[in-house]
Amino acid sequence: MTDWAGVILDPTGDAEKGADTTLAPRLGSLRGAKLGLLDNGKPNGSVLLAEIGDHLRERYGVREVVMYTKSYFGTPVDQTLTERIVQECDFAVAAIGD
Repeated sequence: MTDWAGVILDPTGDAEKGADTTLAPRLGSLRGAKLGLLDNGKPNGSVLLAEIGDHLRERYGVREVVMYTKSYFGTPVDQTLTERIVQECDFAVAAIGD
C-alpha cells in the first residue's frame, strides 16, 4: 500500500515517469454514464458537487450520479473507497469545499 502523505500528483500526465502515471482512458461520451462525486467532507464541497452532477446530467445526459464522502478531509481518501468508486462508476469528479 502506498503512503500518499506528502505526495503531489500531476494530473496532466507530464510528470517524471518514475511511476506509472498513465492517464485513464477518456469516455467517448458522458451520455448514459454513471458519475461518482467525491466530497472531501469540508463545508460546501457537497453543494458544489451536487451542482456539477446536476449540470452534467442535464447538459450531457449522465444517467446516474452517486455521492461519496471521505472519512476526514485532512487525510487522503481510503484506498477501499477509491476502489469502490472505480468499480461502481464510469468516471468521477472530486472537489474541495470551504
